[in-house]
Amino acid sequence: MIARTPRLLLVGLCLALPSAAAAVGGGEPAPAELDLTTPRRATRAFFVAANQGDFAEAARVLDLRDLPEARRAVEGPLLARQLKFVLDEKLWVDWERVSDDPQGNPADGARAEVLGTIPIGDAAVTVRLARWADGSWHLGRGVVDAIPRLYDEYGPGWIGDRMPRVLIEVRLLHVQAWQWIGLAAALLLASFVGGALGAAGRRVALRLSRRTRVSWDEQLVRETSAPTRLLLAIATFAVATDALHLAVPAQRVVDHLLRIAATAGFCWAGLRALRFASRLLDERLARAGEQEGSARSRRTQLMVLRRVAGFVVIAVGSALVLLQFDAFRALGTSLLASASVLGIVAGLAAQRSLGTLFAGLQFSLTQPLRVGDIVVIEGEQGTIEEVTLTYVVVQTWDLRRLVVPITRFLDAPFQNWTRGTTDLLGTVLLHADYRVPVDAVRRELERFVRTRPEWDGKQPQLQVTSATDRTLELRALVSAPDSGRIWDLRCAVREQLVGFLQALEGGRYLPRTRFEGSPPDAPRAANGPSASG
Repeated sequence: MIARTPRLLLVGLCLALPSAAAAVGGGEPAPAELDLTTPRRATRAFFVAANQGDFAEAARVLDLRDLPEARRAVEGPLLARQLKFVLDEKLWVDWERVSDDPQGNPADGARAEVLGTIPIGDAAVTVRLARWADGSWHLGRGVVDAIPRLYDEYGPGWIGDRMPRVLIEVRLLHVQAWQWIGLAAALLLASFVGGALGAAGRRVALRLSRRTRVSWDEQLVRETSAPTRLLLAIATFAVATDALHLAVPAQRVVDHLLRIAATAGFCWAGLRALRFASRLLDERLARAGEQEGSARSRRTQLMVLRRVAGFVVIAVGSALVLLQFDAFRALGTSLLASASVLGIVAGLAAQRSLGTLFAGLQFSLTQPLRVGDIVVIEGEQGTIEEVTLTYVVVQTWDLRRLVVPITRFLDAPFQNWTRGTTDLLGTVLLHADYRVPVDAVRRELERFVRTRPEWDGKQPQLQVTSATDRTLELRALVSAPDSGRIWDLRCAVREQLVGFLQALEGGRYLPRTRFEGSPPDAPRAANGPSASG
């Protein structure tokens, strides 16, 4: 994850910068003659010339009348280059708000147009254009005089000032070549620092946790080590890019990517923490006794609450990511404005999904069944293996998994064999001849059950429950602590009693069919009664 993060950030930066580049007038051809007739045209002329590296042309927009004529040709382009760097980094020019009227914006005063302010120390420098007597607009003396101080505060610093000229003049998406190199170096540095500091911190934390008497702290360190490395890498990249003094569009894109990555990192850490807490509590409940009803009840609640909390973490993280984009923020505003209609439509469309979600929450609170319960549903007997907000997984005796919608348990009856206790009664039905000695079979049942490890110590019973025209129905009633052992005990009792009847007096008490009477063609007795008598 750490190794992929720098590459993903770089790709995202390359994809997102083109949309920001258009905002500062990039990609436009330089006019043959500077058009300084309006504040907007003068400002655009400065940016277009500076973007193309023609700082001598851009210097013509500056008010350099206080400089001697001999110094203008040398210092003018330098001041234009420095001002362009500061404006790119600290001032976002909204072209729609810059007046295209030759008279300027009356709200900014006569013969003046304010582009914005740049803080410096405890004060601020107002970037203002002034209209000269010939009708042309120029960046005023106040901002020109403040260029050296602004550049010392927000300039590229020692590294940028010592870069070769070609690395400064070559630009892509308003990012200088040396800054692209710096971004790549920052990504590599972030990957290395995040991995190295994360690994070192993990070793130290594990060493300290081994000295404690508990074991959960070691598990916590292992669970949070990966998100920690990611967050360290993000913090390192943020510090490194701050030293590059990127232009405002590029810096905004980098900030967006960093916020998105940080949100993802914290969500990842939250999900890991939920998994750790769930596993820790589950282990404690298992040590307390898996078959205890209260323990299984808490395990079911824990499973459902973990899924609910995980869903909330992902939903909040996704919302925070989407809010980083103006398009989604505007969409959210539009949705809120029409919430009365859309709420009804969304409610109708999501009625079933919301009903299932609330059914899952109701299920976790009322707990008609719990993880580990033995149930019979849809004609299948099985053990509750997993409970989610939308469905329940039932493991059948032959290891199949029956996935049942959670609403099925709320809308239709089902059998829960372990709702209050896991003790179960089992029956074994046998058919025998009418002459069978019932007491002998009863004694054999009691003798055999007492030898079985599945038996829970309760008295077994043998009763004659039915008498048909051919056989007697014997019902053996036995008990065991849970469904698995009652099944094994029933099979063993059935096998033993059948064998006992087979061996008892040569099997004479097994079911048989009797026929008494004369054959149809037998002769009548000579002295038999007459038809009338």
